[in-house]
Amino acid sequence: MLRKRMRALILIIGLCLAFSQTARANPVEDFYRGKTLTIFIGYGVGGAYDLYARTIGKHLGRQIPGRPAIQYSNMPGASTMVLANYLARVAPPDGLQIGAVNSALLFDPLFTGPETKAHFKGPDMATIGNAASSAAVLFTWKDSGIEKFEDLYKKDLVIGAMTRTGDTYIIPAAIKKILSLDRLKIVTGYPGTREAAMALERGEITGRVWDMDGIRSTKPHWLTDKQIHIIAQLAREKMPEVSPLVPLIMDFIPQEEDRKALNVIFLSTLMARPYIAPPGTPDDRLQALRNAFMATMNDPLFLTDAEKVGATISPMSGEDMKSLVDDAYRLSPEVIKRVRELTAE
Repeated sequence: MLRKRMRALILIIGLCLAFSQTARANPVEDFYRGKTLTIFIGYGVGGAYDLYARTIGKHLGRQIPGRPAIQYSNMPGASTMVLANYLARVAPPDGLQIGAVNSALLFDPLFTGPETKAHFKGPDMATIGNAASSAAVLFTWKDSGIEKFEDLYKKDLVIGAMTRTGDTYIIPAAIKKILSLDRLKIVTGYPGTREAAMALERGEITGRVWDMDGIRSTKPHWLTDKQIHIIAQLAREKMPEVSPLVPLIMDFIPQEEDRKALNVIFLSTLMARPYIAPPGTPDDRLQALRNAFMATMNDPLFLTDAEKVGATISPMSGEDMKSLVDDAYRLSPEVIKRVRELTAE
């Protein structure tokens, strides 16, 4: 009888232990343990997007349950449209692949309409987080003869851009139309930021639209050696990283309709370094990635590394990113129509 009771007790204890272990099991942690997460980068090696992604990836893995290994893969093309379409249509939605893309891509179907090359709409993509909100600026090279915005009506300015889908093209194209800047030319076809910067230094082009974080992290000597003139802030409001003496482009635009349209186009400047994942990424893994991203943004070790490479960090959560994108796709047809007129070829 005693033996039977002992056997029953052992069985009960075993069942309780098994139940306890099952209850404590973390399916997300179990999934990521021993696996590798790939961070795809939509531009080539050496640019600001590449620098940010590799600095973030150095610390991201230990914030994800299961601590997966991190690897990187550069997939440049069409101002990150190649990567965005890969994530939308090809990449498995398993939480093991995320991408650093140009934020304008999330709004491209909105800006471009039926002619968009995007195989997705912004709200379709799983938003992980954004590392920086940075002022986009229009700047000219020291030898261009253009030192202030009004000079654009007197001298030619040749701006270099990647393709017609990124913000380095869309923003100046819209401004050119609104303000009738006939002497402003936009040349596309540069593979990435590094190549466009080299073209500027060689004299092939005389200006660019870029964000201040990109300039500071990859070409800080342009600022310290006064090799460029920043002639306009391309944002909704003045940003602290730009001299208050630099005017907002809005200061030159009287029409309210055009101001509203530009505010939509400037949404991309609020997300200067966004990270996304494929549509359909499981909710629990997506939440784990979002939590890990924001934990990384607040990690002292990461912030130290970011400071060393000149990367300014002003994060936005994946949830806030989604709200921003969703709100844009709910804009009135009148505003969207004007946006498309301004960004059309």
